Amino acid sequence: MERSNYKSEIPIFEFHGGIHPKEHKLESNQTPIQKIPLPQQLAINLKGQAGNRSLPIVNVGDKVLKGQVIAESDGIFSTFQHAPCSGTVVAIEKRPIAHPSGLDDLCVVIETDSKDQWCELFPKKNIHELERAEILAHICESGIVGLGGASFPTHIKLKRESGIDTLIINAAECEPYITCDDRLLQERAADVLRGAQIISHLYDDINIIVGIEDNKPNAIDALVDARKQLEMDTVKIAVVPTKYPSGGEKQLIQLLTGEEVPHGGLPADLGLVMHNVATCVAIYEAFEFGKPLVSRVVTLTGEACQKPGNYEVPFGTPVEHLMSFCNATNPGVLVMGGPMMGFELPNPKVGIVKATNCIIMAAPKELKHDHLALPCIRCGACMDACPASLLPQQLYWHAKADEFEKAEEYDLFDCIECGACAYVCPSDIPLVQYYRYAKSTIRNQKVEKTKADKARLRHEARNERLERVKREKAEKHRKAAEARRKAAEAAGEDDAKKAAVAAALARVKAKKAQQDDSDTKTESNDQKDTDA
Repeated sequence: MERSNYKSEIPIFEFHGGIHPKEHKLESNQTPIQKIPLPQQLAINLKGQAGNRSLPIVNVGDKVLKGQVIAESDGIFSTFQHAPCSGTVVAIEKRPIAHPSGLDDLCVVIETDSKDQWCELFPKKNIHELERAEILAHICESGIVGLGGASFPTHIKLKRESGIDTLIINAAECEPYITCDDRLLQERAADVLRGAQIISHLYDDINIIVGIEDNKPNAIDALVDARKQLEMDTVKIAVVPTKYPSGGEKQLIQLLTGEEVPHGGLPADLGLVMHNVATCVAIYEAFEFGKPLVSRVVTLTGEACQKPGNYEVPFGTPVEHLMSFCNATNPGVLVMGGPMMGFELPNPKVGIVKATNCIIMAAPKELKHDHLALPCIRCGACMDACPASLLPQQLYWHAKADEFEKAEEYDLFDCIECGACAYVCPSDIPLVQYYRYAKSTIRNQKVEKTKADKARLRHEARNERLERVKREKAEKHRKAAEARRKAAEAAGEDDAKKAAVAAALARVKAKKAQQDDSDTKTESNDQKDTDA
């Protein structure tokens, strides 16, 4: 591909490793962004972003308008979902989703109408008058997530304020086949910078750098023109050499600053925050027009695709609808994302999600090969290619042997799963699959341990509660017995007192009777004397 001669406006450093795979970008970046005709149904996955599942607020049979909220954030780690078109909710059920596992998940299914009518929108153009919390709330309620592939909720990523001094716009797009950011910059560079400007209002004083590979000369020219048009002279354009994976967050930071994100740390620890080109456009549209995120630009490409290019695709659009539009009747494999970090779709019925930046409709032998994995020959090529300076060979052995603690000791979770190691492996070992297996197993073990710890604590708390109740009952019985004893003693004392009183009364009565008898005898004697 043609390389730009534009000189970077800041010093460029290097990162370890990296590879130069065939780019395959000319197939899709030569035509303007177009719209895809609406399918009959859209299946919006409520787990279609990083984090937790959104909570549906519509019911089957409801009429919805484009942009209307159909699912809300759980308030912890998720975002809002909106209707990508007007129509009727015909189902809220589990459907196949865009995931390597091929599992089903909860989706809101909308039968589209021909109107594509928007709901009432609420722009917030008065960005200068808004508090920081209001800006973040509007981003959250607009359903905006990172559109570079990770789909991390944007409002969470922007939440940290202190210590942030630099905003990096990631325009590198290093993975083969994918050109959606390239076309977006060529056509809407000004909107990208306007979105970056909105983000800058969240911070007191922040520098803005656009990092872009030199294989995008037209996009670089568009950025230069847009910067001049908007009089944003402080924005720096950093042109980096084309090398995969220069678009990885940690690798681009290293290229632009010479610093490495600390192990287990975040870019914010270095005073940096990074956002994708498409994310900036989504933020701009949310504030300027009040539009929530209901669609995105997706690269459709591959040898089986008869209409390669970049298209505005509503979320929930089935991949099989895109295949029909592109006349891809018999692709050898369907890949969502790029050939390096994407994954093969097990089912063409899955719907497009916010993380979908590319669909490769590959010819039967375009991406797959029939080579079997051979034993590792310990050549060290994977180590030389690893951009994270890891030891892929060691990680592979420990993952294969289920020695997960040792894999963690070799910084398994610093692996960005870029696939560079597998690409250069002469034995064709699917290294990244072993790392993903080890990571998922470790995560599951930690989840299970957490559950077991909680269960143990609940069991101990229950036993303690039962013992406490037992002690309280025993104490209650003791106090009751003591009370009865005292009552009995008190009753006995009363009886004794009553008996003593009765005896005294009897004595008094007997004494009185005796006195009366004596008086009677005296009177009788006196009467006898008188008679005499």
